[in-house]
Amino acid sequence: MRFGIRQYIFVIRELTAREIKRKYARSVLGIVWSVLNPLLFMIVMSLVFGGFAPNRSKYPVFFITGYIIWTMFNVGTNTSLTVFVDNKNLFQRTKLPRGIFVLSRNYTAVVNLGYSLIALLIVLIVFGIRLHYTLFFVFIDIFFELLFSIGVSYILSTIYVFYKDIKYIWKNIIVIFVHTIGVYIPVERYPVSLHHITKLNPLFVFSDIARKCVLDGCVDFDQVIYMVTWSIMMFAIGITVFKLNENAIVKEL
Repeated sequence: MRFGIRQYIFVIRELTAREIKRKYARSVLGIVWSVLNPLLFMIVMSLVFGGFAPNRSKYPVFFITGYIIWTMFNVGTNTSLTVFVDNKNLFQRTKLPRGIFVLSRNYTAVVNLGYSLIALLIVLIVFGIRLHYTLFFVFIDIFFELLFSIGVSYILSTIYVFYKDIKYIWKNIIVIFVHTIGVYIPVERYPVSLHHITKLNPLFVFSDIARKCVLDGCVDFDQVIYMVTWSIMMFAIGITVFKLNENAIVKEL
């Protein structure tokens, strides 16, 4: 059975809708929580880390912009880790393209990001941040981060089928990342020896591009080239790893 673009879109939409319903099934606030959560976290982080920012009044915007971009990657990769095991029956017995399950988990993360962007817009209005045309470039940034996240997710979900410990290893790696890519404090506050390493991390670049678009109204095209290169490369590697191990995954499940 060959799947056309319409079938792909329909299946991904249904799987994504299922994930969204599952996530908010026991939540009183439901989707509203995706707007409130980054706002509440922003308030706490502003009280704790606001003093580290060169301009304290802009720290809330600095934080929430980087945080929601980071969260999409964090949620997409963490939820994708177990996706093949979670959908074992569908993976083995249906004619669905097997890689589609990873896509659905990452698209769910994008939907959640969409709700968080409402929180960002509220913050921009409250703090009187001028809306630049470069805001539209944030969506390009999100698209390439999605490609990057999908690539990483294919690798992680493939490894998890054979080595369950990767789940705990990845949780620790995520903790290291969030504290070393300038999510909480500007990279300028890091030790000088870490500046170059941090700025080479593609996860830092995604957040930094978004912040420059929102706060400064500018785009660093050297960073854009770096972002595009990393995203396409990681996407290709992820797809390759999954395809090479697809039959082995079916047998292992």
